[in-house]
Order: sequence, then C-alpha cells, then structure tokens
Amino acid sequence: MSINYDAVYKELIQQLGESAVSNDPVRRFAWSTDASYFRIVPEIVVHADNLEQAKQTLAIARAHKVPVTFRAAGTSLSGQAIGEGILLILGHDGFRTIEISSDSNKITLGAAVIGADANAALKPLNKKIGPDPATLASAMVGGIVSNNASGMCCGTAQNSYQTIASAKLLFADGTELNTGCDKSKAAFTQSHGELLDSLASLAKLTRSNDVLSQRIRKKYSIKNTTGYSINALVDFEDPFDLINHLIVGAEGTLAFVEEVTYHTVDEAKFKASAMAVFFNMVDAASAIPPIIGDSVAAAELLDWASIKAVTGKKGMPDWLNELPEGAAILLIESRANDAQTLESYTQDVIAKLAHIKTERPISFSSDANVYSKYWAMRSGLFPIIGGERPKGSSVIIEDVAFNVEHLAAAAADLTELFHKHGYPEGVIYGHALAGNFHFIITPTFASQADIERFQGFMQDVAEMVIHKYDGSMKAEHGTGRAVAPFVEMEWGADAYTLMKRIKHIFDPEGLLNPGVILNDDSTVHVKNIKPCPVVDDFVDKCIECGFCEKTCPTSALNFSPRQRIATLREIERLEQSGDKAAADKMRADAKYDVIDTCAACQLCTIACPVDNSMGQLVRKLRTPYISTTEQKVLDFQAKHFGAVNQVISTGFDVLGVIHKITGDGITNALMKTGRLLSKEVPYWNPDFPKGGKLPKPSPAKAGQETVVYFPACGGRTFGPTPKDPDNRTLPEVVVTLLERAGYNVITPEKTRDLCCGQMWESKGDFKNADAKRQELIDVVSKMSNGGKIPVLVDALSCTYRTLTGNPQVQITDLVEFMHDKLLDKLSINKKVNVALHLGCSARKMKLEPKMQAIADACSSQVLKPAGIDCCGYAGEKGLYKPEINASALRNIKKLIPVEIKEGYYANRMCEVGLTQHSGISYRHLAYLLEECSR
Repeated sequence: MSINYDAVYKELIQQLGESAVSNDPVRRFAWSTDASYFRIVPEIVVHADNLEQAKQTLAIARAHKVPVTFRAAGTSLSGQAIGEGILLILGHDGFRTIEISSDSNKITLGAAVIGADANAALKPLNKKIGPDPATLASAMVGGIVSNNASGMCCGTAQNSYQTIASAKLLFADGTELNTGCDKSKAAFTQSHGELLDSLASLAKLTRSNDVLSQRIRKKYSIKNTTGYSINALVDFEDPFDLINHLIVGAEGTLAFVEEVTYHTVDEAKFKASAMAVFFNMVDAASAIPPIIGDSVAAAELLDWASIKAVTGKKGMPDWLNELPEGAAILLIESRANDAQTLESYTQDVIAKLAHIKTERPISFSSDANVYSKYWAMRSGLFPIIGGERPKGSSVIIEDVAFNVEHLAAAAADLTELFHKHGYPEGVIYGHALAGNFHFIITPTFASQADIERFQGFMQDVAEMVIHKYDGSMKAEHGTGRAVAPFVEMEWGADAYTLMKRIKHIFDPEGLLNPGVILNDDSTVHVKNIKPCPVVDDFVDKCIECGFCEKTCPTSALNFSPRQRIATLREIERLEQSGDKAAADKMRADAKYDVIDTCAACQLCTIACPVDNSMGQLVRKLRTPYISTTEQKVLDFQAKHFGAVNQVISTGFDVLGVIHKITGDGITNALMKTGRLLSKEVPYWNPDFPKGGKLPKPSPAKAGQETVVYFPACGGRTFGPTPKDPDNRTLPEVVVTLLERAGYNVITPEKTRDLCCGQMWESKGDFKNADAKRQELIDVVSKMSNGGKIPVLVDALSCTYRTLTGNPQVQITDLVEFMHDKLLDKLSINKKVNVALHLGCSARKMKLEPKMQAIADACSSQVLKPAGIDCCGYAGEKGLYKPEINASALRNIKKLIPVEIKEGYYANRMCEVGLTQHSGISYRHLAYLLEECSR
C-alpha cells in the first residue's frame, strides 16, 4: 500500500514539534549518508531526545505502516544506519546517562553516550568498557551494542555480547522492557508471554540440533557479526538473557535500544609494545598461534601493501624504506597491572617467537613516546589510503575473519582477488589475534561496469571466505546491506531460518530497519551506491565517516561538515548530469545550512582522519555571494579600519547608555530597525560589552626586557560586559601584568588600524584579509628589531591567523608567553574555583595544556564544562547569526555549578558568547593571572 507521508509528517509535528521533525528535501538528503558506501534518502527525519519521542514516532509509524531506521552516530560501515521511511536519529542532548555502580564493576550508559566518554568516566577507577572499536571517539553506545562493534583488544572475550549486563529496550509495538529490572520483566511476562515462550522454544530447538548448535559454537570461536547473534540460542535458556544477547548485533532491526548496562573490564596500568618485522606474510601469520594467551593484549598484522602505503609518510619510521619486498609487520602489545608482570609477559612473547627468523630483533618498549609511533603506523593506514585515493573514488573497508591458521593463505588469496578485479591498491591489515582482517579498496562507481566489477569482486571474496575457509564475511562491522546477500550463504538454510524467525518474533510487521541483515535481494549490496563527485580539494578526500560531528558547533543546529559535504557533492552531481535547474535550486535552498551557518572553526579538520577543511571551503564559497556594494563596504573598512574600529567601540558605549535608559525592549527594537537597513547591525544581547580602550604603557625602565604587544581587535573593541567584575579592558590588564613581571611594553603607534584579517576572511574576502595580515606582520616585525624583541598577540584566533602568514619574526600568543615567561616570575594567591574554556583556537594551536597549567596555578579547582568544544561565536558571526552560538552553548549553564562565578578563555568574542549563555563572567586568562598575582 502507498504511504501518505504528508499525513505522517503532520502527525509527527503535532506530537514532537517542528524542531524535532524535518521533511525538507535538503536536510533529508544530507542525512541520507553514513560511513558506508550507500545512500538512501529518508522521507522524514526525526531527532529524538527522549524515550517518549521515540515511542510517539513508532506509534505513528505503526499506524501508517512506515519503516523506521534507528541511527546513533552514523559511523557504521555497512549501510545499517540509513533507510527509507522515517530516519530516527538520537538527539543531541538526550540518552546520555552515565551511571557507575558503587563497586565500579558496572556502568549504565544512554544510547547516545560516546564510547570514549564512557571510558573517560571510568578512567579514574582503572576501568573501561569492553568494546573498543576504532571509532570509539565518535561512536555511540547504541551503535556499539547494535553492531557488536569491537576493535584491536576486546576480541570475542570483551565485546558487547560478552559484557552486556542488561538493557532498556523499546519494542516495535511500543512496549518498554528493562532486562535488569524484575518489575519490568514481570510486566513484560504478563503482556508478552507468547514472545518469551517463542524465544525459549527456539533456543531449545536449536540446542537439540547437535549439528546446528556445534556449527554455531564453531562460527563464534572467531569474530563474527554476520547475521543475528544466534549464539545466544545455544548460550542461554532464560528468555530475558536471550533478548539481552539477541539485541547485540541486531542493528536496530529488533528493538530500539534506550540504555545499556555493561560489566566493566580492567584497564591495565602498564603497557609495552613491540614491532616484529618478518620477511614474509607466512612467517608473520605463523607467529600468531604461539603468542595467543595472557601475555598479549593486541596483535595487529600489516601486509607488504600496507607497509608501502605508509612508507615515507609523516611520522612513519625512516627504516621502512629499507625493508625487503614482501615483508610483513606484527605490532604486539602486552598489558599488566604491575611492572614485574609486564616484564614477564614481554619476555614470554620474545621466547615464543625465537624460532621464527625476523628482519630485526624483537624488542619491547614501555615508553609511550616510542610505542605510540608504532601504533601511529597502524592507525595511519586508513587516513593515508583514504586521503591519497584518486579524486572521485570511494574508499571501502571490509572486514572478514578466519581461523588463525588460515591467515597467511587467506591474505594471499585476498591479494590475488585485488589484482584479478582491478584493485591493485588494496591493502590488508587487522586484528590478528582474533583472525580478523580488514581490507581497503578505493573503487570508482562512475559507471555500471564499475558497479559490476565490484559485485564480481565481492562474490569472489564470499566464495573464498565462506567456502574455502569457513570464515566470517563480517567480523566486527555489522552485516548491514553490505553482506546481507551472503548471510544464508555463510550460515546455511537452517541457521538462516532461525534468523528469519527471530526477526518475526520481535518485529512481526517488519517495520524496523527493513532490508538490513536479512534481505532477499541478492544485489542489495550494489544498489543505492553513493557517488563521489569532485567538489574541491579542501573536501574531496572526505569519506563521510562522521568523526567531525562530535565537536562541530552546528551539529545540533542543522548540519555537521559531513552533511555539508554530502550536500555539496549532490549539487555537483546534478551539475555534471546536466540538471542545472535542480542544482541551482538545491544550492539556493542549502545556502543557510551549508554556507551561512558554518562557524568555520576548523575543529572538523582536527577530528578528520583525512585532513578535510570544511571551514576553509565555506569561506571560499562565500566569496561569490559578496555583492558589489558589500565589496565596497569591505574595501572601505580595510582602508579606514582605524576609524571603523573606533566607531564600533564608541558605538557599543552609546548602545550601553541607550539600554540603561530605555531597557531591553526599546533597545532590541532599535537594533531590529537597524538590521532592516544593514545586515552589519548585530542582534541585541543584554550582555553586550562596553567599548574597549587602549592603554598607555609606562615609560621604559633601564635594564628590563622589552616586548611588543599587539592588542587584537576583540579585546580593544569590546570591553567589560555587565557581568564582568573588572571595569578594565583586556589591553589595560595585559600591560599591567607584563609590567608587573618586569617587562617594558611597547604597542604599535596606530594599533586600531591593524588587524590579522580574520573578519574579512570569514566573509570570503581573501584579498583584504591577506593584505591586512601582511600590514600587521610588517608593522610588528619592524618594531621587533628584526625579531630581537618578542611580539605578543592577545587573542588565540588572531595569533593563529597571523602565523599562517609565515612572518619572519617570532610571534607568540599571550597565553603561551604567560605560561612560559610569567608564571615563574609572579607570586600567586589561588582562587577557590573557576571555569575554563578550551576552544577551537586553543586546540588548533595545541595550547590546551598551557592554558590548563595557568588555570591550575591560579585556582584550586578548575572546571572544564564537558562537550563544549567550540562556542560557535565564530569571530563576529555571533553578532549576526546568534543561533550558532546559542546552539553550541545550549547546555553550558547547567554544566557549571552555582558556586563557580567566573570563567576564562583567551579570545574576547568567544568570551562574550560564553558570558551570555553561561550566566557568569568569562574573560581572558590574563585577568585571572593579574588578579592572583597582585
């Protein structure tokens, strides 16, 4: 039957509100991608922040027979986080419970908790969660458990299946179940006795079939996420235990996972790693069986193609160039809770491998600076290959598993298939202890022939993995759509019948993520393949992995870089197809989400494994939108910036007086009227600062070191806010602080004329931006006497942009100078507590440790509000697009305890936004150090 999606949309809006539901074509398309190679555009997107919203969505879906796909972080690689109908995405604030048991042996996690955040909470207790996928810094618990995701160390002993204690679930019919609550289980028994009986009977039937039950146990002796977790049918009899473990790896096809309680595992205190280099893959693979045991926590195997891919790259060992062709590397890590045990483990490994000839002696290092370089080789593989692939090509990671005795032969067979099907770039690496290989290829899907070539390749891989080695077509990435056609081929008819029965018991109407895991279409893995048209060098390497989304300040507002890039790629595809009208419409419709509201903070670049820069691209894309009149205004501002800067500063003083006399209402009305005349007029904010002042440094004192101090635009334009306890401007405080520490201070004669150019670059006016930056560099370089006098800048973003101009003299941010030169010269009286923001500019400049050290020196307790990575003010954009700042800081007030009254950062515009939304005064760290050193 046909589905009336207009009616569905209206009902969802009525129940959930407009902010939680979208049927906008641009936004639907933007959410049609995950980290896989598929694209399926949903009809409606729902962001649910609580269980009631999920229940209401399911109720409407049932009434209209609409399929529903659940999505967490969207880092899945097999196409299980996208689907037709309704795409229900975990919201940006809900499902984030973190509760640790009193004995620290259990942790309860909301479905939207990021795995790394769970481990951060457990770290002080020397505990962690068992699953350790490579996406742990981005993947959410709902996805981790639903995919039975694992990684380098957890193997099959500490994955979600083995460590789950209980779960809170929402079934397709709207029923809730907490498998860790007796009351909930009793109620479920009353209402769903037939479901429980069906599961118990299915398990009993499976255990009575010796051939089938033995095959299941054998298949799960190695990593396996192909199909449902039917090992539950032979491992458990209690129906609630069955539910608990069948949900693991079910990829959202059986129920909605609200919350999971894990048994925690110990985090070893001592670690050591070795890089064992073998002359060939056979020798490397033969080293695996003897070292399996307590002595080895992880062992990663890299084939010759992998070694070649990383050789000569930044951070890689120079001696890789000297290895003989065909060499293979085994990275081995041992872990223990005491140094003596660790030493015994490493010696045990060396002894067990003594019979195998290696290219160089095996030696363990417990120095993190040494062994981190070993693992950089392993972690660097994916970004290096993904980043260097040909433009327009995709990057596909598949993972398969074999019994360890077959690893060498299987690697040779895989390599042969790479060459047979025209993927000579293919590399093999993986979690050798678990018999798990990952392989990467970079196919192009520009034609039907390309798709058929990939189809032939995957068919041959399946024949080899399944029929030759009886291995797993999916080891840890989930079945999804990518290997759904091969589930029955791998498991056989009896096991496949069990899986279909499980799906029917849980979801008789087939509404939950249909087509995933079980699919009768033998070609579903080569349908709905997303194209990868060339857009721009800044983003063409994007693999749409979603790592950028955790820190992007606009993820909750509208888009993350992944959605922006996906949208730009579709616009380009439409252009290339000749449908210019459709491309123009999508470009216009997407402008607000893609271009206007990107903060361009470049946190995405830091998080990105292939170094995309959405921020830089957005600035470039803004250039064509600058009208002739706007360009004249920008030119005037650049030419007469001193006067403009003074007028703005004075204007904020006047605005403060007007507000004091008339109040919020009239002031806001005046600002609204002004915006009708010019978009340069900001939105009203009661916490707007007064205008800034420039200080007059004291006369120079003989025998004292001199510094050149450049007060950046923010601090000299915007003075204290109504919430600030100090009426001095930042430049006044900085001069006081530097002089107290024994420095003579000189500032540029025409300071207000100077700027790093950030305000022009953010608008896409690169010509004026670069000219202003060069003007600043020329002035301070001359003042520094050829670099003999230190040059200081008091705003992190301004320092950063100035340094990108490659000045010939050393320019230092004030924060760094305070840490390196001032702390030891001042006597400090600590405050009780303060808040500290470590924003995007601090991260780009890698100054977080020094900022933390300054705050720690000045306060007994320093709070860093969790999850506040970028304030979203984006220079002056917060004045004109306040919704970005409001969204980025929507949670900050509730994260700061009432006893903390002041916060600190090192960028005035950011501090204005932080002050507004936190409810406390945020100022430069210079204020803190100056006050504590009086």
